[in-house]
Amino acid sequence: MFGDDKAFRQQYTGNQAKQSELKQRLKGFAQRTLRKDVLEYIKYTERKPITVRFTPEVLEKQIYDSVSVFLMRDESYALPKQQRHLTGLVIRKLLASSTPAVLNTLETIRKRLLDLQENTQTELPLEDMIGEEEMGSDYAEAASESGDNENEVIDQKLLADEINELESIIERAEQHLSKDSDDAKATALLSALEQGFAQMNKMDASQKAIIFTKSKRTQDYLFDFLSRHGFQDRLVAFSGTNNDANAKTIYADWKKANAGSTKITGSAQIDKRTALIDHFRETADIMIATEAAAEGVNLQFCSLLINYDLPWNPQRVEQRIGRCHRYGQKFDGVFGSSDEILGKVEVGIDIEKRIYAIYETCRSPEEIDAGFTQLQKECEAAIKAKLQLTQEKLLEHFDEDIHTLLKTQLEAAEQRLGKISRWVLGTVTASTSSMRRLQMKLIVSTCISRPLIMRL
Repeated sequence: MFGDDKAFRQQYTGNQAKQSELKQRLKGFAQRTLRKDVLEYIKYTERKPITVRFTPEVLEKQIYDSVSVFLMRDESYALPKQQRHLTGLVIRKLLASSTPAVLNTLETIRKRLLDLQENTQTELPLEDMIGEEEMGSDYAEAASESGDNENEVIDQKLLADEINELESIIERAEQHLSKDSDDAKATALLSALEQGFAQMNKMDASQKAIIFTKSKRTQDYLFDFLSRHGFQDRLVAFSGTNNDANAKTIYADWKKANAGSTKITGSAQIDKRTALIDHFRETADIMIATEAAAEGVNLQFCSLLINYDLPWNPQRVEQRIGRCHRYGQKFDGVFGSSDEILGKVEVGIDIEKRIYAIYETCRSPEEIDAGFTQLQKECEAAIKAKLQLTQEKLLEHFDEDIHTLLKTQLEAAEQRLGKISRWVLGTVTASTSSMRRLQMKLIVSTCISRPLIMRL
């Protein structure tokens, strides 16, 4: 009907005036049901964002400020020269996550510096520095591209000063964790859960909440914290490894319950994920998840999402929300095309490096605000430039001979259309009952959840 792909792109891509014509030509072959067309029958999810603010305690603020000063040292043996920018970015993320998350990394760095004093070690790869944290493939790839550090002459006085400064920070962090009072951010999480569950109760929504964090250590800390504050036996953790004692118990019970069924794939990694999600759906009220749950997981039954650590890349935020908010897209065009997003221009680690550079070079709130304003302008310009380049490429590859392919004789077209129509009619008639059952399942599955998005 349309010739080849070049002809189709030239005629319809980016041409809003041709959209209605294309819809008419496709009407006999494809049916697109929009949200607005079925709202009378299916109650689609709705996003209700709530921000829960908190003020760090004095000691927490001191830890944050002292680590920030440490990262801005002009000369440093703690941060590998070839990976200094990337390492600083990772430490800042852990620092913003929780004190337990950053403390372990600081202790690892201290050990490296003490070894350096004895001339027994001169390098500390990024993956060793962050340990069990799940920073993702973007960081591993960026670290591998940084190269190795060259051996250098050690300034023992500078090294000793750096070790003393680092030990002072670690002492503050340990003091904070040993206090009877709870972390201000974790305490705010209790308020967020209280507000979220209350709102879900009013909406008659599923009483399920997922908490996202970037740090595996923060995940462990929150599991213990929430267990001590009324949520014991109501929690499940989800990570990239899923090898903690609780996950192993859930997995073992799940295998027994589903023995002989097709749910068991034979892949331990896949089956563990399925077991934890099933446990969340059927038993637990709260899932504490790392970024491992941000992609490829369907949590549509979950109604509350809390960003305990807010990603720097807005695309990551959308990926998280997409686990629960499965039917909230805005469809437009013929089949539905989403708006241009920042993630298309700056992918993964790139946008985070840009943001980190702002924090490293700016010294006042005004400078930081100006830096982000400039970043936004640059990204908008890049998006427009990329769209323009795409349109130009389409025009350059346009083949004049394509017109010949589009001039199909009316009689031949009608014959082909008739044959296809008869085939489609026969298929639909034979499977009407199956389709009705599928429609009922679809309606039931989409009526359940109304996600409430909360940010800390």
